[in-house]
Amino acid sequence: MEPIPNDIRLSGPLKPMRFEVDIEDCIVHGEIPRSLNGGFYRVGPTLKHIPRDGALGFPAMDGMVQAMIFENGKATFRNRWVRTPKFLAEEKAGEAIFQFEDNWPDWRGMCIGEVVRDARTSGIQQGNAGVNVVPFGNREILALCEQGLPPIALDPITLETKGLVPWARQCGRGLVNPPCPEGGTFTAHPKWDAGTGELYGWSFWDREPYLTLHFVRTDGTVRSRVVEDAPHYANLHDAWLTEDFVVMPFQPFVNTLDRIKQGYGFPVLGWEPERPIQLAIIPRDLEGGIRWVTADFGPEYVMHTMSANTVGDQLILDGPIFDKAPFPFEQDLSPGEDFVPFGAGVTGRWTVDLAYGTCKSERLDDRPVEFPKVDERFYGKGYETGFMTGGNDLWSLTTVIKRNVKTGSEERYQVERDQPIAIFEPTFAPRHADAPEGDGYLIVPVSRFAENCSEYLIFDTQGIDAGPIATIELPVQIGWTPHGHYMELN
Repeated sequence: MEPIPNDIRLSGPLKPMRFEVDIEDCIVHGEIPRSLNGGFYRVGPTLKHIPRDGALGFPAMDGMVQAMIFENGKATFRNRWVRTPKFLAEEKAGEAIFQFEDNWPDWRGMCIGEVVRDARTSGIQQGNAGVNVVPFGNREILALCEQGLPPIALDPITLETKGLVPWARQCGRGLVNPPCPEGGTFTAHPKWDAGTGELYGWSFWDREPYLTLHFVRTDGTVRSRVVEDAPHYANLHDAWLTEDFVVMPFQPFVNTLDRIKQGYGFPVLGWEPERPIQLAIIPRDLEGGIRWVTADFGPEYVMHTMSANTVGDQLILDGPIFDKAPFPFEQDLSPGEDFVPFGAGVTGRWTVDLAYGTCKSERLDDRPVEFPKVDERFYGKGYETGFMTGGNDLWSLTTVIKRNVKTGSEERYQVERDQPIAIFEPTFAPRHADAPEGDGYLIVPVSRFAENCSEYLIFDTQGIDAGPIATIELPVQIGWTPHGHYMELN
């Protein structure tokens, strides 16, 4: 293989972890709570082969899943490639064989567009399952990538790739033409009901009707509904789950393959601030009408939702708010310029008044934050405790934050080392199965990329500002992973 390109997407905390490893009985400073018996799973795009034509968009890479598994006070780390159809085809060929329509070598080359098909790629899905990994049915985890591939099932202990989920053919289409009957897609940010295990997901594309909902029970039964009156080709990255509704935000952040042929060749992802923000209030039972609420404020963006509360006729929707989507756009850059790091939002809230059909926005702080997390046992049930990370941008997060979303009070802890570090998205694990909401542990991956090593920090949520109760050493630099979740392993 030729040398790894000198590119910001492949350096610092984004340096690819191109090998699989098992590290048993990891070195621990402090003590891992013996009540922690589960896995913290994370996934991200990793460079296996140099992509064709030099395009370095994350979807052109391959998914790498990482697990920190806890059992009786000990920790085991392992990582594995997600062996998607794309991965297997390129492993057989010994090189990258997928060439993307949007394969520019600069900031525009996101590699989300159509694949230029030939004999080696015919009939093979292009997705890499490298955006998120979620628990499903207490027996497997699902690796997700939002576009180009249905969910991939993995074994939660060995991380062995089981293959496409049995319900793959019921997933709606995404932006690209399906290359085979299992060529649909599924969101990277589904929500779930911890009691029933039902997964609340969706697929979206850039032609009417734009959105199809897919609610999946643990036995693989899928309930779907096409949203016939969706307003435009928004990038539907995340949503809120309340007691009664799924709330889907149609924001000015758009995606359409048509942009590739516009101007000098624009990226698939775009920012159209003239579009109003419209919220789809969708009944969780998928019966009855969908209500639309247009926001009473101008363009802004929520990339990742925290969670929601219902107070009378009001839906309280929390999450970091950006002035605009944190991606490079043609309004800001010219062809040939380098990719720029993503920024961060600030703690925010949208409040929907169902009685009056209004929606207002509030900025609750001015400190940059991202990657909101909650006690996922309480998805759709109301909540009080949220967790976030703080820093200048998504690659330089260094502060762990616990926030009471009802009172606004916070606890913070800044992770400091002699050399630069980056915190990746943390996750919450309950103290025990019946623990109150937010009572447990926050597990925080730390890339000590300047030293080629890593740590996992475990905080007791009853004293975040007291610092970690355990630090797990890893003698390798873990690869960048945008998202992940915890699952009990009983």
